[in-house]
Amino acid sequence: MNYTTPLLTLCSIILLNGCGDSAKESSKQSITKEPVTVAQKMPAKEMPTTKAIVKKDYTIDEIYEAMCITCHASDGSGNTEKLTPSMSDLSKDEMYRALKEVEDDEGHVIMEHNRGKIIKMGMEYKAQDMSNYMFKRFNQK
Repeated sequence: MNYTTPLLTLCSIILLNGCGDSAKESSKQSITKEPVTVAQKMPAKEMPTTKAIVKKDYTIDEIYEAMCITCHASDGSGNTEKLTPSMSDLSKDEMYRALKEVEDDEGHVIMEHNRGKIIKMGMEYKAQDMSNYMFKRFNQK
Protein backbone atom coordinates (compact mmCIF):
# COMPACT_ATOMS: atom_id res chain seq x y z
CA MET A 1 0.00 0.00 0.00
CA ASN A 2 1.22 3.44 -0.86
CA TYR A 3 1.10 5.83 2.12
CA THR A 4 2.45 8.83 0.27
CA THR A 5 -0.87 10.31 -0.85
CA PRO A 6 -2.75 10.09 2.49
CA LEU A 7 0.32 11.38 4.30
CA LEU A 8 0.64 14.37 1.98
CA THR A 9 -3.08 15.07 2.34
CA LEU A 10 -2.85 14.97 6.15
CA CYS A 11 0.17 17.28 6.16
CA SER A 12 -1.62 19.73 3.88
CA ILE A 13 -4.66 19.81 6.17
CA ILE A 14 -2.48 20.43 9.22
CA LEU A 15 -0.57 23.22 7.49
CA LEU A 16 -3.73 24.94 6.29
CA ASN A 17 -5.62 24.65 9.59
CA GLY A 18 -2.76 25.01 12.01
CA CYS A 19 -1.85 22.68 14.84
CA GLY A 20 -5.13 22.75 16.71
CA ASP A 21 -4.46 26.06 18.52
CA SER A 22 -7.32 27.81 16.77
CA ALA A 23 -9.69 27.18 19.70
CA LYS A 24 -7.21 28.69 22.14
CA GLU A 25 -6.57 31.71 19.94
CA SER A 26 -10.27 32.41 19.42
CA SER A 27 -10.85 32.32 23.17
CA LYS A 28 -7.96 34.74 23.68
CA GLN A 29 -9.49 37.16 21.22
CA SER A 30 -12.82 37.21 23.03
CA ILE A 31 -11.26 38.37 26.34
CA THR A 32 -11.44 42.10 26.78
CA LYS A 33 -8.62 43.74 28.62
CA GLU A 34 -9.41 46.48 31.08
CA PRO A 35 -6.86 48.98 32.30
CA VAL A 36 -5.54 48.35 35.78
CA THR A 37 -5.12 51.25 38.14
CA VAL A 38 -2.38 51.19 40.72
CA ALA A 39 -3.12 52.59 44.15
CA GLN A 40 -0.79 55.11 45.69
CA LYS A 41 2.38 53.42 46.79
CA MET A 42 2.64 52.95 50.50
CA PRO A 43 6.09 53.18 52.06
CA ALA A 44 7.42 49.80 53.07
CA LYS A 45 7.43 49.21 56.78
CA GLU A 46 10.91 49.26 58.11
CA MET A 47 11.98 46.04 59.72
CA PRO A 48 13.09 46.51 63.29
CA THR A 49 16.82 46.21 63.49
CA THR A 50 18.29 44.10 66.20
CA LYS A 51 21.79 44.90 67.20
CA ALA A 52 23.94 42.28 68.79
CA ILE A 53 24.96 43.40 72.19
CA VAL A 54 28.64 42.71 72.48
CA LYS A 55 30.47 43.48 75.64
CA LYS A 56 33.93 44.71 74.70
CA ASP A 57 35.65 44.40 78.06
CA TYR A 58 35.46 40.76 79.03
CA THR A 59 37.77 39.58 81.76
CA ILE A 60 40.00 36.61 81.08
CA ASP A 61 37.95 34.67 83.63
CA GLU A 62 34.71 35.47 81.76
CA ILE A 63 36.25 34.37 78.47
CA TYR A 64 37.51 31.09 79.91
CA GLU A 65 34.18 30.38 81.63
CA ALA A 66 32.15 31.19 78.52
CA MET A 67 34.30 29.75 75.76
CA CYS A 68 37.06 27.44 77.00
CA ILE A 69 35.75 25.49 79.95
CA THR A 70 33.53 23.21 77.85
CA CYS A 71 36.53 21.62 76.18
CA HIS A 72 39.40 22.27 78.57
CA ALA A 73 37.43 21.70 81.82
CA SER A 74 37.43 23.89 84.91
CA ASP A 75 40.71 22.39 86.06
CA GLY A 76 42.38 22.41 82.62
CA SER A 77 42.43 18.62 82.39
CA GLY A 78 41.00 18.60 78.87
CA ASN A 79 38.45 16.28 77.34
CA THR A 80 39.58 13.03 75.72
CA GLU A 81 36.26 12.61 73.88
CA LYS A 82 36.76 15.97 72.15
CA LEU A 83 40.50 15.34 71.74
CA THR A 84 41.16 18.42 73.83
CA PRO A 85 44.58 18.42 75.45
CA SER A 86 45.19 18.96 79.11
CA MET A 87 46.57 22.40 79.89
CA SER A 88 47.02 21.80 83.61
CA ASP A 89 50.21 19.83 83.23
CA LEU A 90 51.97 22.59 81.27
CA SER A 91 54.31 25.19 82.70
CA LYS A 92 53.36 28.85 82.34
CA ASP A 93 55.86 29.21 79.46
CA GLU A 94 54.51 26.11 77.68
CA MET A 95 50.95 27.45 77.99
CA TYR A 96 52.07 30.80 76.67
CA ARG A 97 53.85 29.24 73.66
CA ALA A 98 50.81 27.08 72.85
CA LEU A 99 48.43 30.06 73.09
CA LYS A 100 50.83 32.30 71.17
CA GLU A 101 50.93 29.77 68.31
CA VAL A 102 47.14 29.90 68.18
CA GLU A 103 47.20 33.70 68.35
CA ASP A 104 49.71 33.78 65.46
CA ASP A 105 47.75 31.20 63.38
CA GLU A 106 50.54 28.65 63.39
CA GLY A 107 48.83 25.36 62.70
CA HIS A 108 46.26 24.76 65.43
CA VAL A 109 43.33 24.60 63.01
CA ILE A 110 40.59 23.85 65.54
CA MET A 111 41.78 26.37 68.11
CA GLU A 112 42.31 29.03 65.43
CA HIS A 113 38.70 28.47 64.34
CA ASN A 114 37.50 28.67 67.95
CA ARG A 115 39.59 31.78 68.61
CA GLY A 116 38.01 33.38 65.54
CA LYS A 117 34.58 32.76 67.05
CA ILE A 118 35.74 34.18 70.37
CA ILE A 119 37.02 37.34 68.69
CA LYS A 120 33.79 37.76 66.68
CA MET A 121 31.92 37.75 69.97
CA GLY A 122 34.06 40.61 71.21
CA MET A 123 36.15 38.48 73.54
CA GLU A 124 39.65 39.44 72.46
CA TYR A 125 42.47 38.22 74.65
CA LYS A 126 46.25 38.11 74.54
CA ALA A 127 48.16 34.84 74.83
CA GLN A 128 50.23 36.18 77.73
CA ASP A 129 47.15 37.18 79.75
CA MET A 130 45.38 33.87 79.13
CA SER A 131 48.43 31.77 79.97
CA ASN A 132 48.96 33.70 83.24
CA TYR A 133 45.30 33.21 84.14
CA MET A 134 45.27 29.51 83.25
CA PHE A 135 48.48 28.74 85.10
CA LYS A 136 47.19 30.48 88.21
CA ARG A 137 43.79 28.78 87.95
CA PHE A 138 45.13 25.28 87.37
CA ASN A 139 48.03 25.40 89.80
CA GLN A 140 46.43 26.70 93.00
CA LYS A 141 47.69 23.81 95.10
